[in-house]
Amino acid sequence: MMSSDHQSVAARMNGSVLLVGPGWLGERVATRLVALGATVATLQRRAQSADTSEVVALTGDITSAALGLESLAALQHIVTNALPAPIDHLVVCIAPSRARGEDYDIYPQAAAGATDLARALGIRSVLYVSSTGVYDRHDGSEVTEQSPIVPLDARVQALYDAEQRIATVAEDPEAVVRIVRAAGLYGPQRDPAARLAAPTFASGDVWCNFSWRDDVVSAITHLLTHHRAPGARVFNCADGTPLRSSVIASTLTGRAMDVPTAATMLECTAPVRGGRSNQRVNVDALLATGWRPMAPTIYDGLRLLGHQVPFDAPAPVAP
Repeated sequence: MMSSDHQSVAARMNGSVLLVGPGWLGERVATRLVALGATVATLQRRAQSADTSEVVALTGDITSAALGLESLAALQHIVTNALPAPIDHLVVCIAPSRARGEDYDIYPQAAAGATDLARALGIRSVLYVSSTGVYDRHDGSEVTEQSPIVPLDARVQALYDAEQRIATVAEDPEAVVRIVRAAGLYGPQRDPAARLAAPTFASGDVWCNFSWRDDVVSAITHLLTHHRAPGARVFNCADGTPLRSSVIASTLTGRAMDVPTAATMLECTAPVRGGRSNQRVNVDALLATGWRPMAPTIYDGLRLLGHQVPFDAPAPVAP
């Protein structure tokens, strides 16, 4: 099934976009926005040429925009010299860099800078990429955009604080703020097949959720071009097919995995390893906008990566 971004010939963007964080995901978003007709500039800390000459690569630290008027003015100058005013959209795809020794604090710091820059430049359309990790469920429950968030560790607190800061852009009654919570990103250069087939992955038999990278890209461009109602709104972005880790591992290896009994499952409410959740991500809100994933299951994505996955792969197990 093709995504709505690929299906719709009306999904054109004639405006300008500033994209902060052109990494593995953001770079692909920038390329897609250019293909849709937008004028795109990317902003990152270190000087680096863009993948395509049609994208203007800018060097600047988004976190500096929240450090005072002088720093904000300097970053504003960099951006306005590259993009025609007014700038139509600000897209933020930030994640900690292990190479730079960053921790989760980069989320709220970047969000604060992006919020101040958006206000300074009069940008009224902001899209921020977050994570379904913000729900932090370990009991196998379903999570929707209305599920309460109770930060219990530094990562979840940072994700939550960043979302709250970005949402303040919508204090302008004409502003459009979209927060996209992506789950389990994978795709080219991030092939999870070996990890998913490992016995350690099946342990705990937790619910898993995945997002094919280009499906997140299409969700971002779809929301920018089709969903323009003012205010702040959150959308979960995943393939929409949660699967148990034991089912995935069994399918990929052709070997049955030990599945815990009901009594054992009561003891498996904690994550198997740090950062691993046990939750079922509901994407009905995003589907209701007309978006559709290209890879509606992890098996479809693995096939796109060239893996031989049986087409009679087990269906999701009811909770």
